Amino acid sequence: MIGKIVNGKYRIIERLGTGGSGKVYKAVHIDLNTYWALKFIPSREKFAENELEILKNLNHPVFPRLVDCIREPDYTILVYDYYEGPTLKKQIEQNGRIEQDRVCRWAIQILDALSYMHAYVPEPVIYRDLKPSNLIVLPDESIKLIDFGSARLYKSGGSDDTVYLGTPGYAAPEQYGFGQTDERTDIYNFGMTLFHLLTGKHPLNIETEMTGKELDAAGVSNKLKQIILKCIEADPDHRYANTYDVKEAFNRIGLKPVRNGKLAAIGKNAVEVSVSGIQKGAGVTHFCFMFGIWLQNHGFKTAVIEYCQNRDLLALCKLIGKDNIYAKYGYYRIQGLSVFPSMDQEKIDSFCRADFDYIIIDYGIYDEYVAQMLRRSDVKLVIAPGADWKMPQVRFFMDKFGNIFDDRNTFMLFPMQDRRSINVIKSYFRFRNIITVPYASNPWKQDNKLKSEIEKLYSRLFQTEISALRRKNEWHF
Repeated sequence: MIGKIVNGKYRIIERLGTGGSGKVYKAVHIDLNTYWALKFIPSREKFAENELEILKNLNHPVFPRLVDCIREPDYTILVYDYYEGPTLKKQIEQNGRIEQDRVCRWAIQILDALSYMHAYVPEPVIYRDLKPSNLIVLPDESIKLIDFGSARLYKSGGSDDTVYLGTPGYAAPEQYGFGQTDERTDIYNFGMTLFHLLTGKHPLNIETEMTGKELDAAGVSNKLKQIILKCIEADPDHRYANTYDVKEAFNRIGLKPVRNGKLAAIGKNAVEVSVSGIQKGAGVTHFCFMFGIWLQNHGFKTAVIEYCQNRDLLALCKLIGKDNIYAKYGYYRIQGLSVFPSMDQEKIDSFCRADFDYIIIDYGIYDEYVAQMLRRSDVKLVIAPGADWKMPQVRFFMDKFGNIFDDRNTFMLFPMQDRRSINVIKSYFRFRNIITVPYASNPWKQDNKLKSEIEKLYSRLFQTEISALRRKNEWHF
């Protein structure tokens, strides 16, 4: 296989290993001289389509990008980002057990990735094969989760899985055919992964009743030990119910949020963005999700808050089956984005801004009362209809509230307008803070063109370029 040229452009130069569903190679792009990871999955294997179907829709900093799919008679070849860093398995082999603080930094990143998958719409994604060899650590201590050959979409109401998947030692009992895998399966895998990292001992070689003593012998704190022991309970009902609970447990032992593997108190100066529309149906909620998902996927801890006069986010909560999560925590997550439905002004005023980098507040229709609440927001956005026949409504709004645009941080957003149309609108209303909003039929699935348009929008709102902000904060996407 070494030296083989794939699809006329990728030359295989090194065998990297064997994933859950195929062999993985390092390849160089012949023309660009860039490196990529190529996974060869036998075409007869159903895992090829399963992994392709799952990864093509995931978008999170912890996951490698799936950039190409090549069909050959015997193989489906998936092309991913290549990462130079060693796997955590290699780290253990070279250095033995790993210090607790470092493991905890990685653990929070892993939990963020699992939360993102478990909140995926329309069905949660269950990873099912979390282990040190599927985790790569980069020089900046950020974690990458690789190999989705064992992942599956969770089907509610199912009683068991049709095939065994997972790795002995890390796999939960239900992965051996004793029940259906769900979020708690990933939590078991997570707990066993932490056990291996902290003790340097493969869990397959340790009797279940000895795990606590092994953690004690490795010098693991009692609080962290208790979290791990609860994660690896044999009965799923005795484990944490979801990754929200696991993260809450980590918070209680005094861990700060992690940004790219470095402990950091984020969000001390969280940016508040308020969004309202000049009429019902202007697309306020749609914009909040589109912009919020873009921010979250770029490494910013982001929350979308819905003012209580609106009920859309509560309706969405029921639609995607997050009622129990919302009832317990007062919020739910979609693709890592934290969503707080139907909050009154008192709750919005007392909202804990220290946990986030950006807070987007959906205020619904703009009126005199909303105008008072928007005053403290760092950026204020008003969404207007872009259709020609609705310009009189925009003019009516401007006659009544036009003075709000004297504030240079207040913008009027028009959906789906080209540059020429925006220039006409600017000349008509005679102020400069007018921006076009890109069209997105589905705010959850953002292609490269849409991402580029949102980045321009971000740069316009905050008078900066995202690349400069990345360099300043040493973030990597």
